[in-house]
Amino acid sequence: MSETDITAPDAMAIGSRLAGARVAAAQPARSGGNNRVFRLEMAEGPPLALKHYPSDGRDRLGQEYDALSFLSRHGIMSTPRPVAKDADAFCALYQWFDGEAAVLRPQDDDADQLADFLIELQKLRDAEGAQNLRNASASIFSPEAAIAQYEQRLDGLRRVSDDHPDLRAFMEGSLVPSTAVAIRQLRRRYAELGRDPAADLAPTHRALSPSDFGLHNALRAEDGCLRFIDFEYFGWDDPVKLVSDTAVHPGSDLPEASANRLIERLSRAFEAGDDAFAIRRDVLYPVFGAIWCLIVLNAYLPESRSRRALTAQGGDLTVRLAGQLDKARRLHQTIYPNDSQT
Repeated sequence: MSETDITAPDAMAIGSRLAGARVAAAQPARSGGNNRVFRLEMAEGPPLALKHYPSDGRDRLGQEYDALSFLSRHGIMSTPRPVAKDADAFCALYQWFDGEAAVLRPQDDDADQLADFLIELQKLRDAEGAQNLRNASASIFSPEAAIAQYEQRLDGLRRVSDDHPDLRAFMEGSLVPSTAVAIRQLRRRYAELGRDPAADLAPTHRALSPSDFGLHNALRAEDGCLRFIDFEYFGWDDPVKLVSDTAVHPGSDLPEASANRLIERLSRAFEAGDDAFAIRRDVLYPVFGAIWCLIVLNAYLPESRSRRALTAQGGDLTVRLAGQLDKARRLHQTIYPNDSQT
């Protein structure tokens, strides 16, 4: 079964088998570029969520199911409880959460709710089963690894930028120069401190991270509390990357004051156990921001999942690509507010 051919009858049949109970109806919900989710109305009992994962060579199902099983086992109630899975069908069954997509109507306390959840996660770092969790997707454990990921993503976009003059102008005129300055400052700071930027972060200073985390993957319940979904990238990562990714994630589009509040709260939590956290945060934040600019621009890559998602939405692809470029420009301006070249 491919990622595009699951139907409502398929979902009903798979859901009935996994639940061991009859499914009365299946309705598509929360479709996205990476998966498809069905709301299953059970003949008896509360609804369940059936999630169908893409067969793209990465074990998204296993990573998410293991993560949510770990969180559920340790009493986290704001993430879905796993019910059953079928790896051969690329499907898993979870608790269904009602609620509105949080990103549609942001609230003043969203940054605090995001921070509360991430801080609560860190209390499980030494819990049973934590050391068996995988590394987060695209995890980074050294400054040089961050630079390498930035350069790898940049190279991919450079190869297609000859066909997109506006893309090339932004990258070569704004993104690349400002990030080059940030990288020089990072290496100079590490040299001053006698630290090796290629050395991996000690496991004791790593964080549990949802990786792809923010309002775009949150539902708001009737009481205003956020519940969090989509943990396909969950695992161990540098807490600086966790803080940076959450603060600048374009899916959340947090106001500056909210992003700063989030950074402040998470920084206090991580600084308490890692005296080098603030140093890494200050030099790595702009590099992680540059990586996110490149992720936003993935839609320019012909074979990317982002490109396929935009194409599936219909409309003029050229216009949609221009929209992604504008988003990257705005994000770059947020990361480098004093860059006159933007």
